Amino acid sequence: MNSSGAVGIGVAPNSSYKLNIEGNSKIKGQVLIYSDLQFPTSNYFQFGGQGYYGLLSLAPSANGLGWVGISSRALGEVWSYYYRTPSDARQKENIRDIDKALDIVLQLKGIKYDLKKEYAYIDSFIKDEEIRAIFEAERKNKIGFIAQDVNKILPEVVIYDDSTDIYGIDYTKVVPVLVEAIKEQNSHIEVLQAEIEQLKIGDSRSKSTVENDLDNAQLFQNKPNPFYENTVIDYYIPDGNQKATVYVYDLNGSQKKAYDVTTEGRSKIIINGSELQPGMYIYTLIVGGKEVDTKRMILTDWLNLYNI
Repeated sequence: MNSSGAVGIGVAPNSSYKLNIEGNSKIKGQVLIYSDLQFPTSNYFQFGGQGYYGLLSLAPSANGLGWVGISSRALGEVWSYYYRTPSDARQKENIRDIDKALDIVLQLKGIKYDLKKEYAYIDSFIKDEEIRAIFEAERKNKIGFIAQDVNKILPEVVIYDDSTDIYGIDYTKVVPVLVEAIKEQNSHIEVLQAEIEQLKIGDSRSKSTVENDLDNAQLFQNKPNPFYENTVIDYYIPDGNQKATVYVYDLNGSQKKAYDVTTEGRSKIIINGSELQPGMYIYTLIVGGKEVDTKRMILTDWLNLYNI
């Protein structure tokens, strides 16, 4: 101990500190470490056995007081099996919902980055190249957010230390926003799924309508159209119907061809272009003496088709 009351253990007293210890040390029992700041009363850290079921603990003198690491001198690593944050409803008031969580999350931008060397370790202190390589690897390929960007979107999770002009993020506070965003997104998905189901029902009804339409005779457009060699006309005749015929007329209304349809169900007839003169024709399906449908077809002159 020197004249100013400073104590040195394993090292000479240093007037800058009341207690200066060098070498391995062991402390058993409760120890109070006071600061000079009198806020709101004498402020201190307490080492002792006041943790869960009497386990070793480090606690501030009052709830919410005391830091481990500061914004300009952060700890390199913190290892813990559990990280717990008091979240008792009895300690909260003015509880309200997080609005538009999905919009907030969609604006956030996750990044990969390397921590600048001067903030990761003191280069001049490390002489061993293997250890230096470990520190180099650990400072690279980090993931996170830019606090200044997040502050514009979700300021509730950003911490700013005006004494050092350094921004930080409490990443644990982002979790409730993510949870609400997922729930909001899930509600959108449920709406979309309901719409899809409705579309499926509508599609099923459309198919049912088509199947019902198959109870009625149908006449389809000939292919190819125009044609010069031959063309195919598809048709559908339900079972148990009376006589069916496909008639071909010119534009003057004169009948040129008649094809008796004897096959029920879906079938086709083939019209040979050599049987008709080039021009426009109409063809009609008659079933049981009733007109089902009428369509047009064009027979071209194959010489003109190829500009011969």
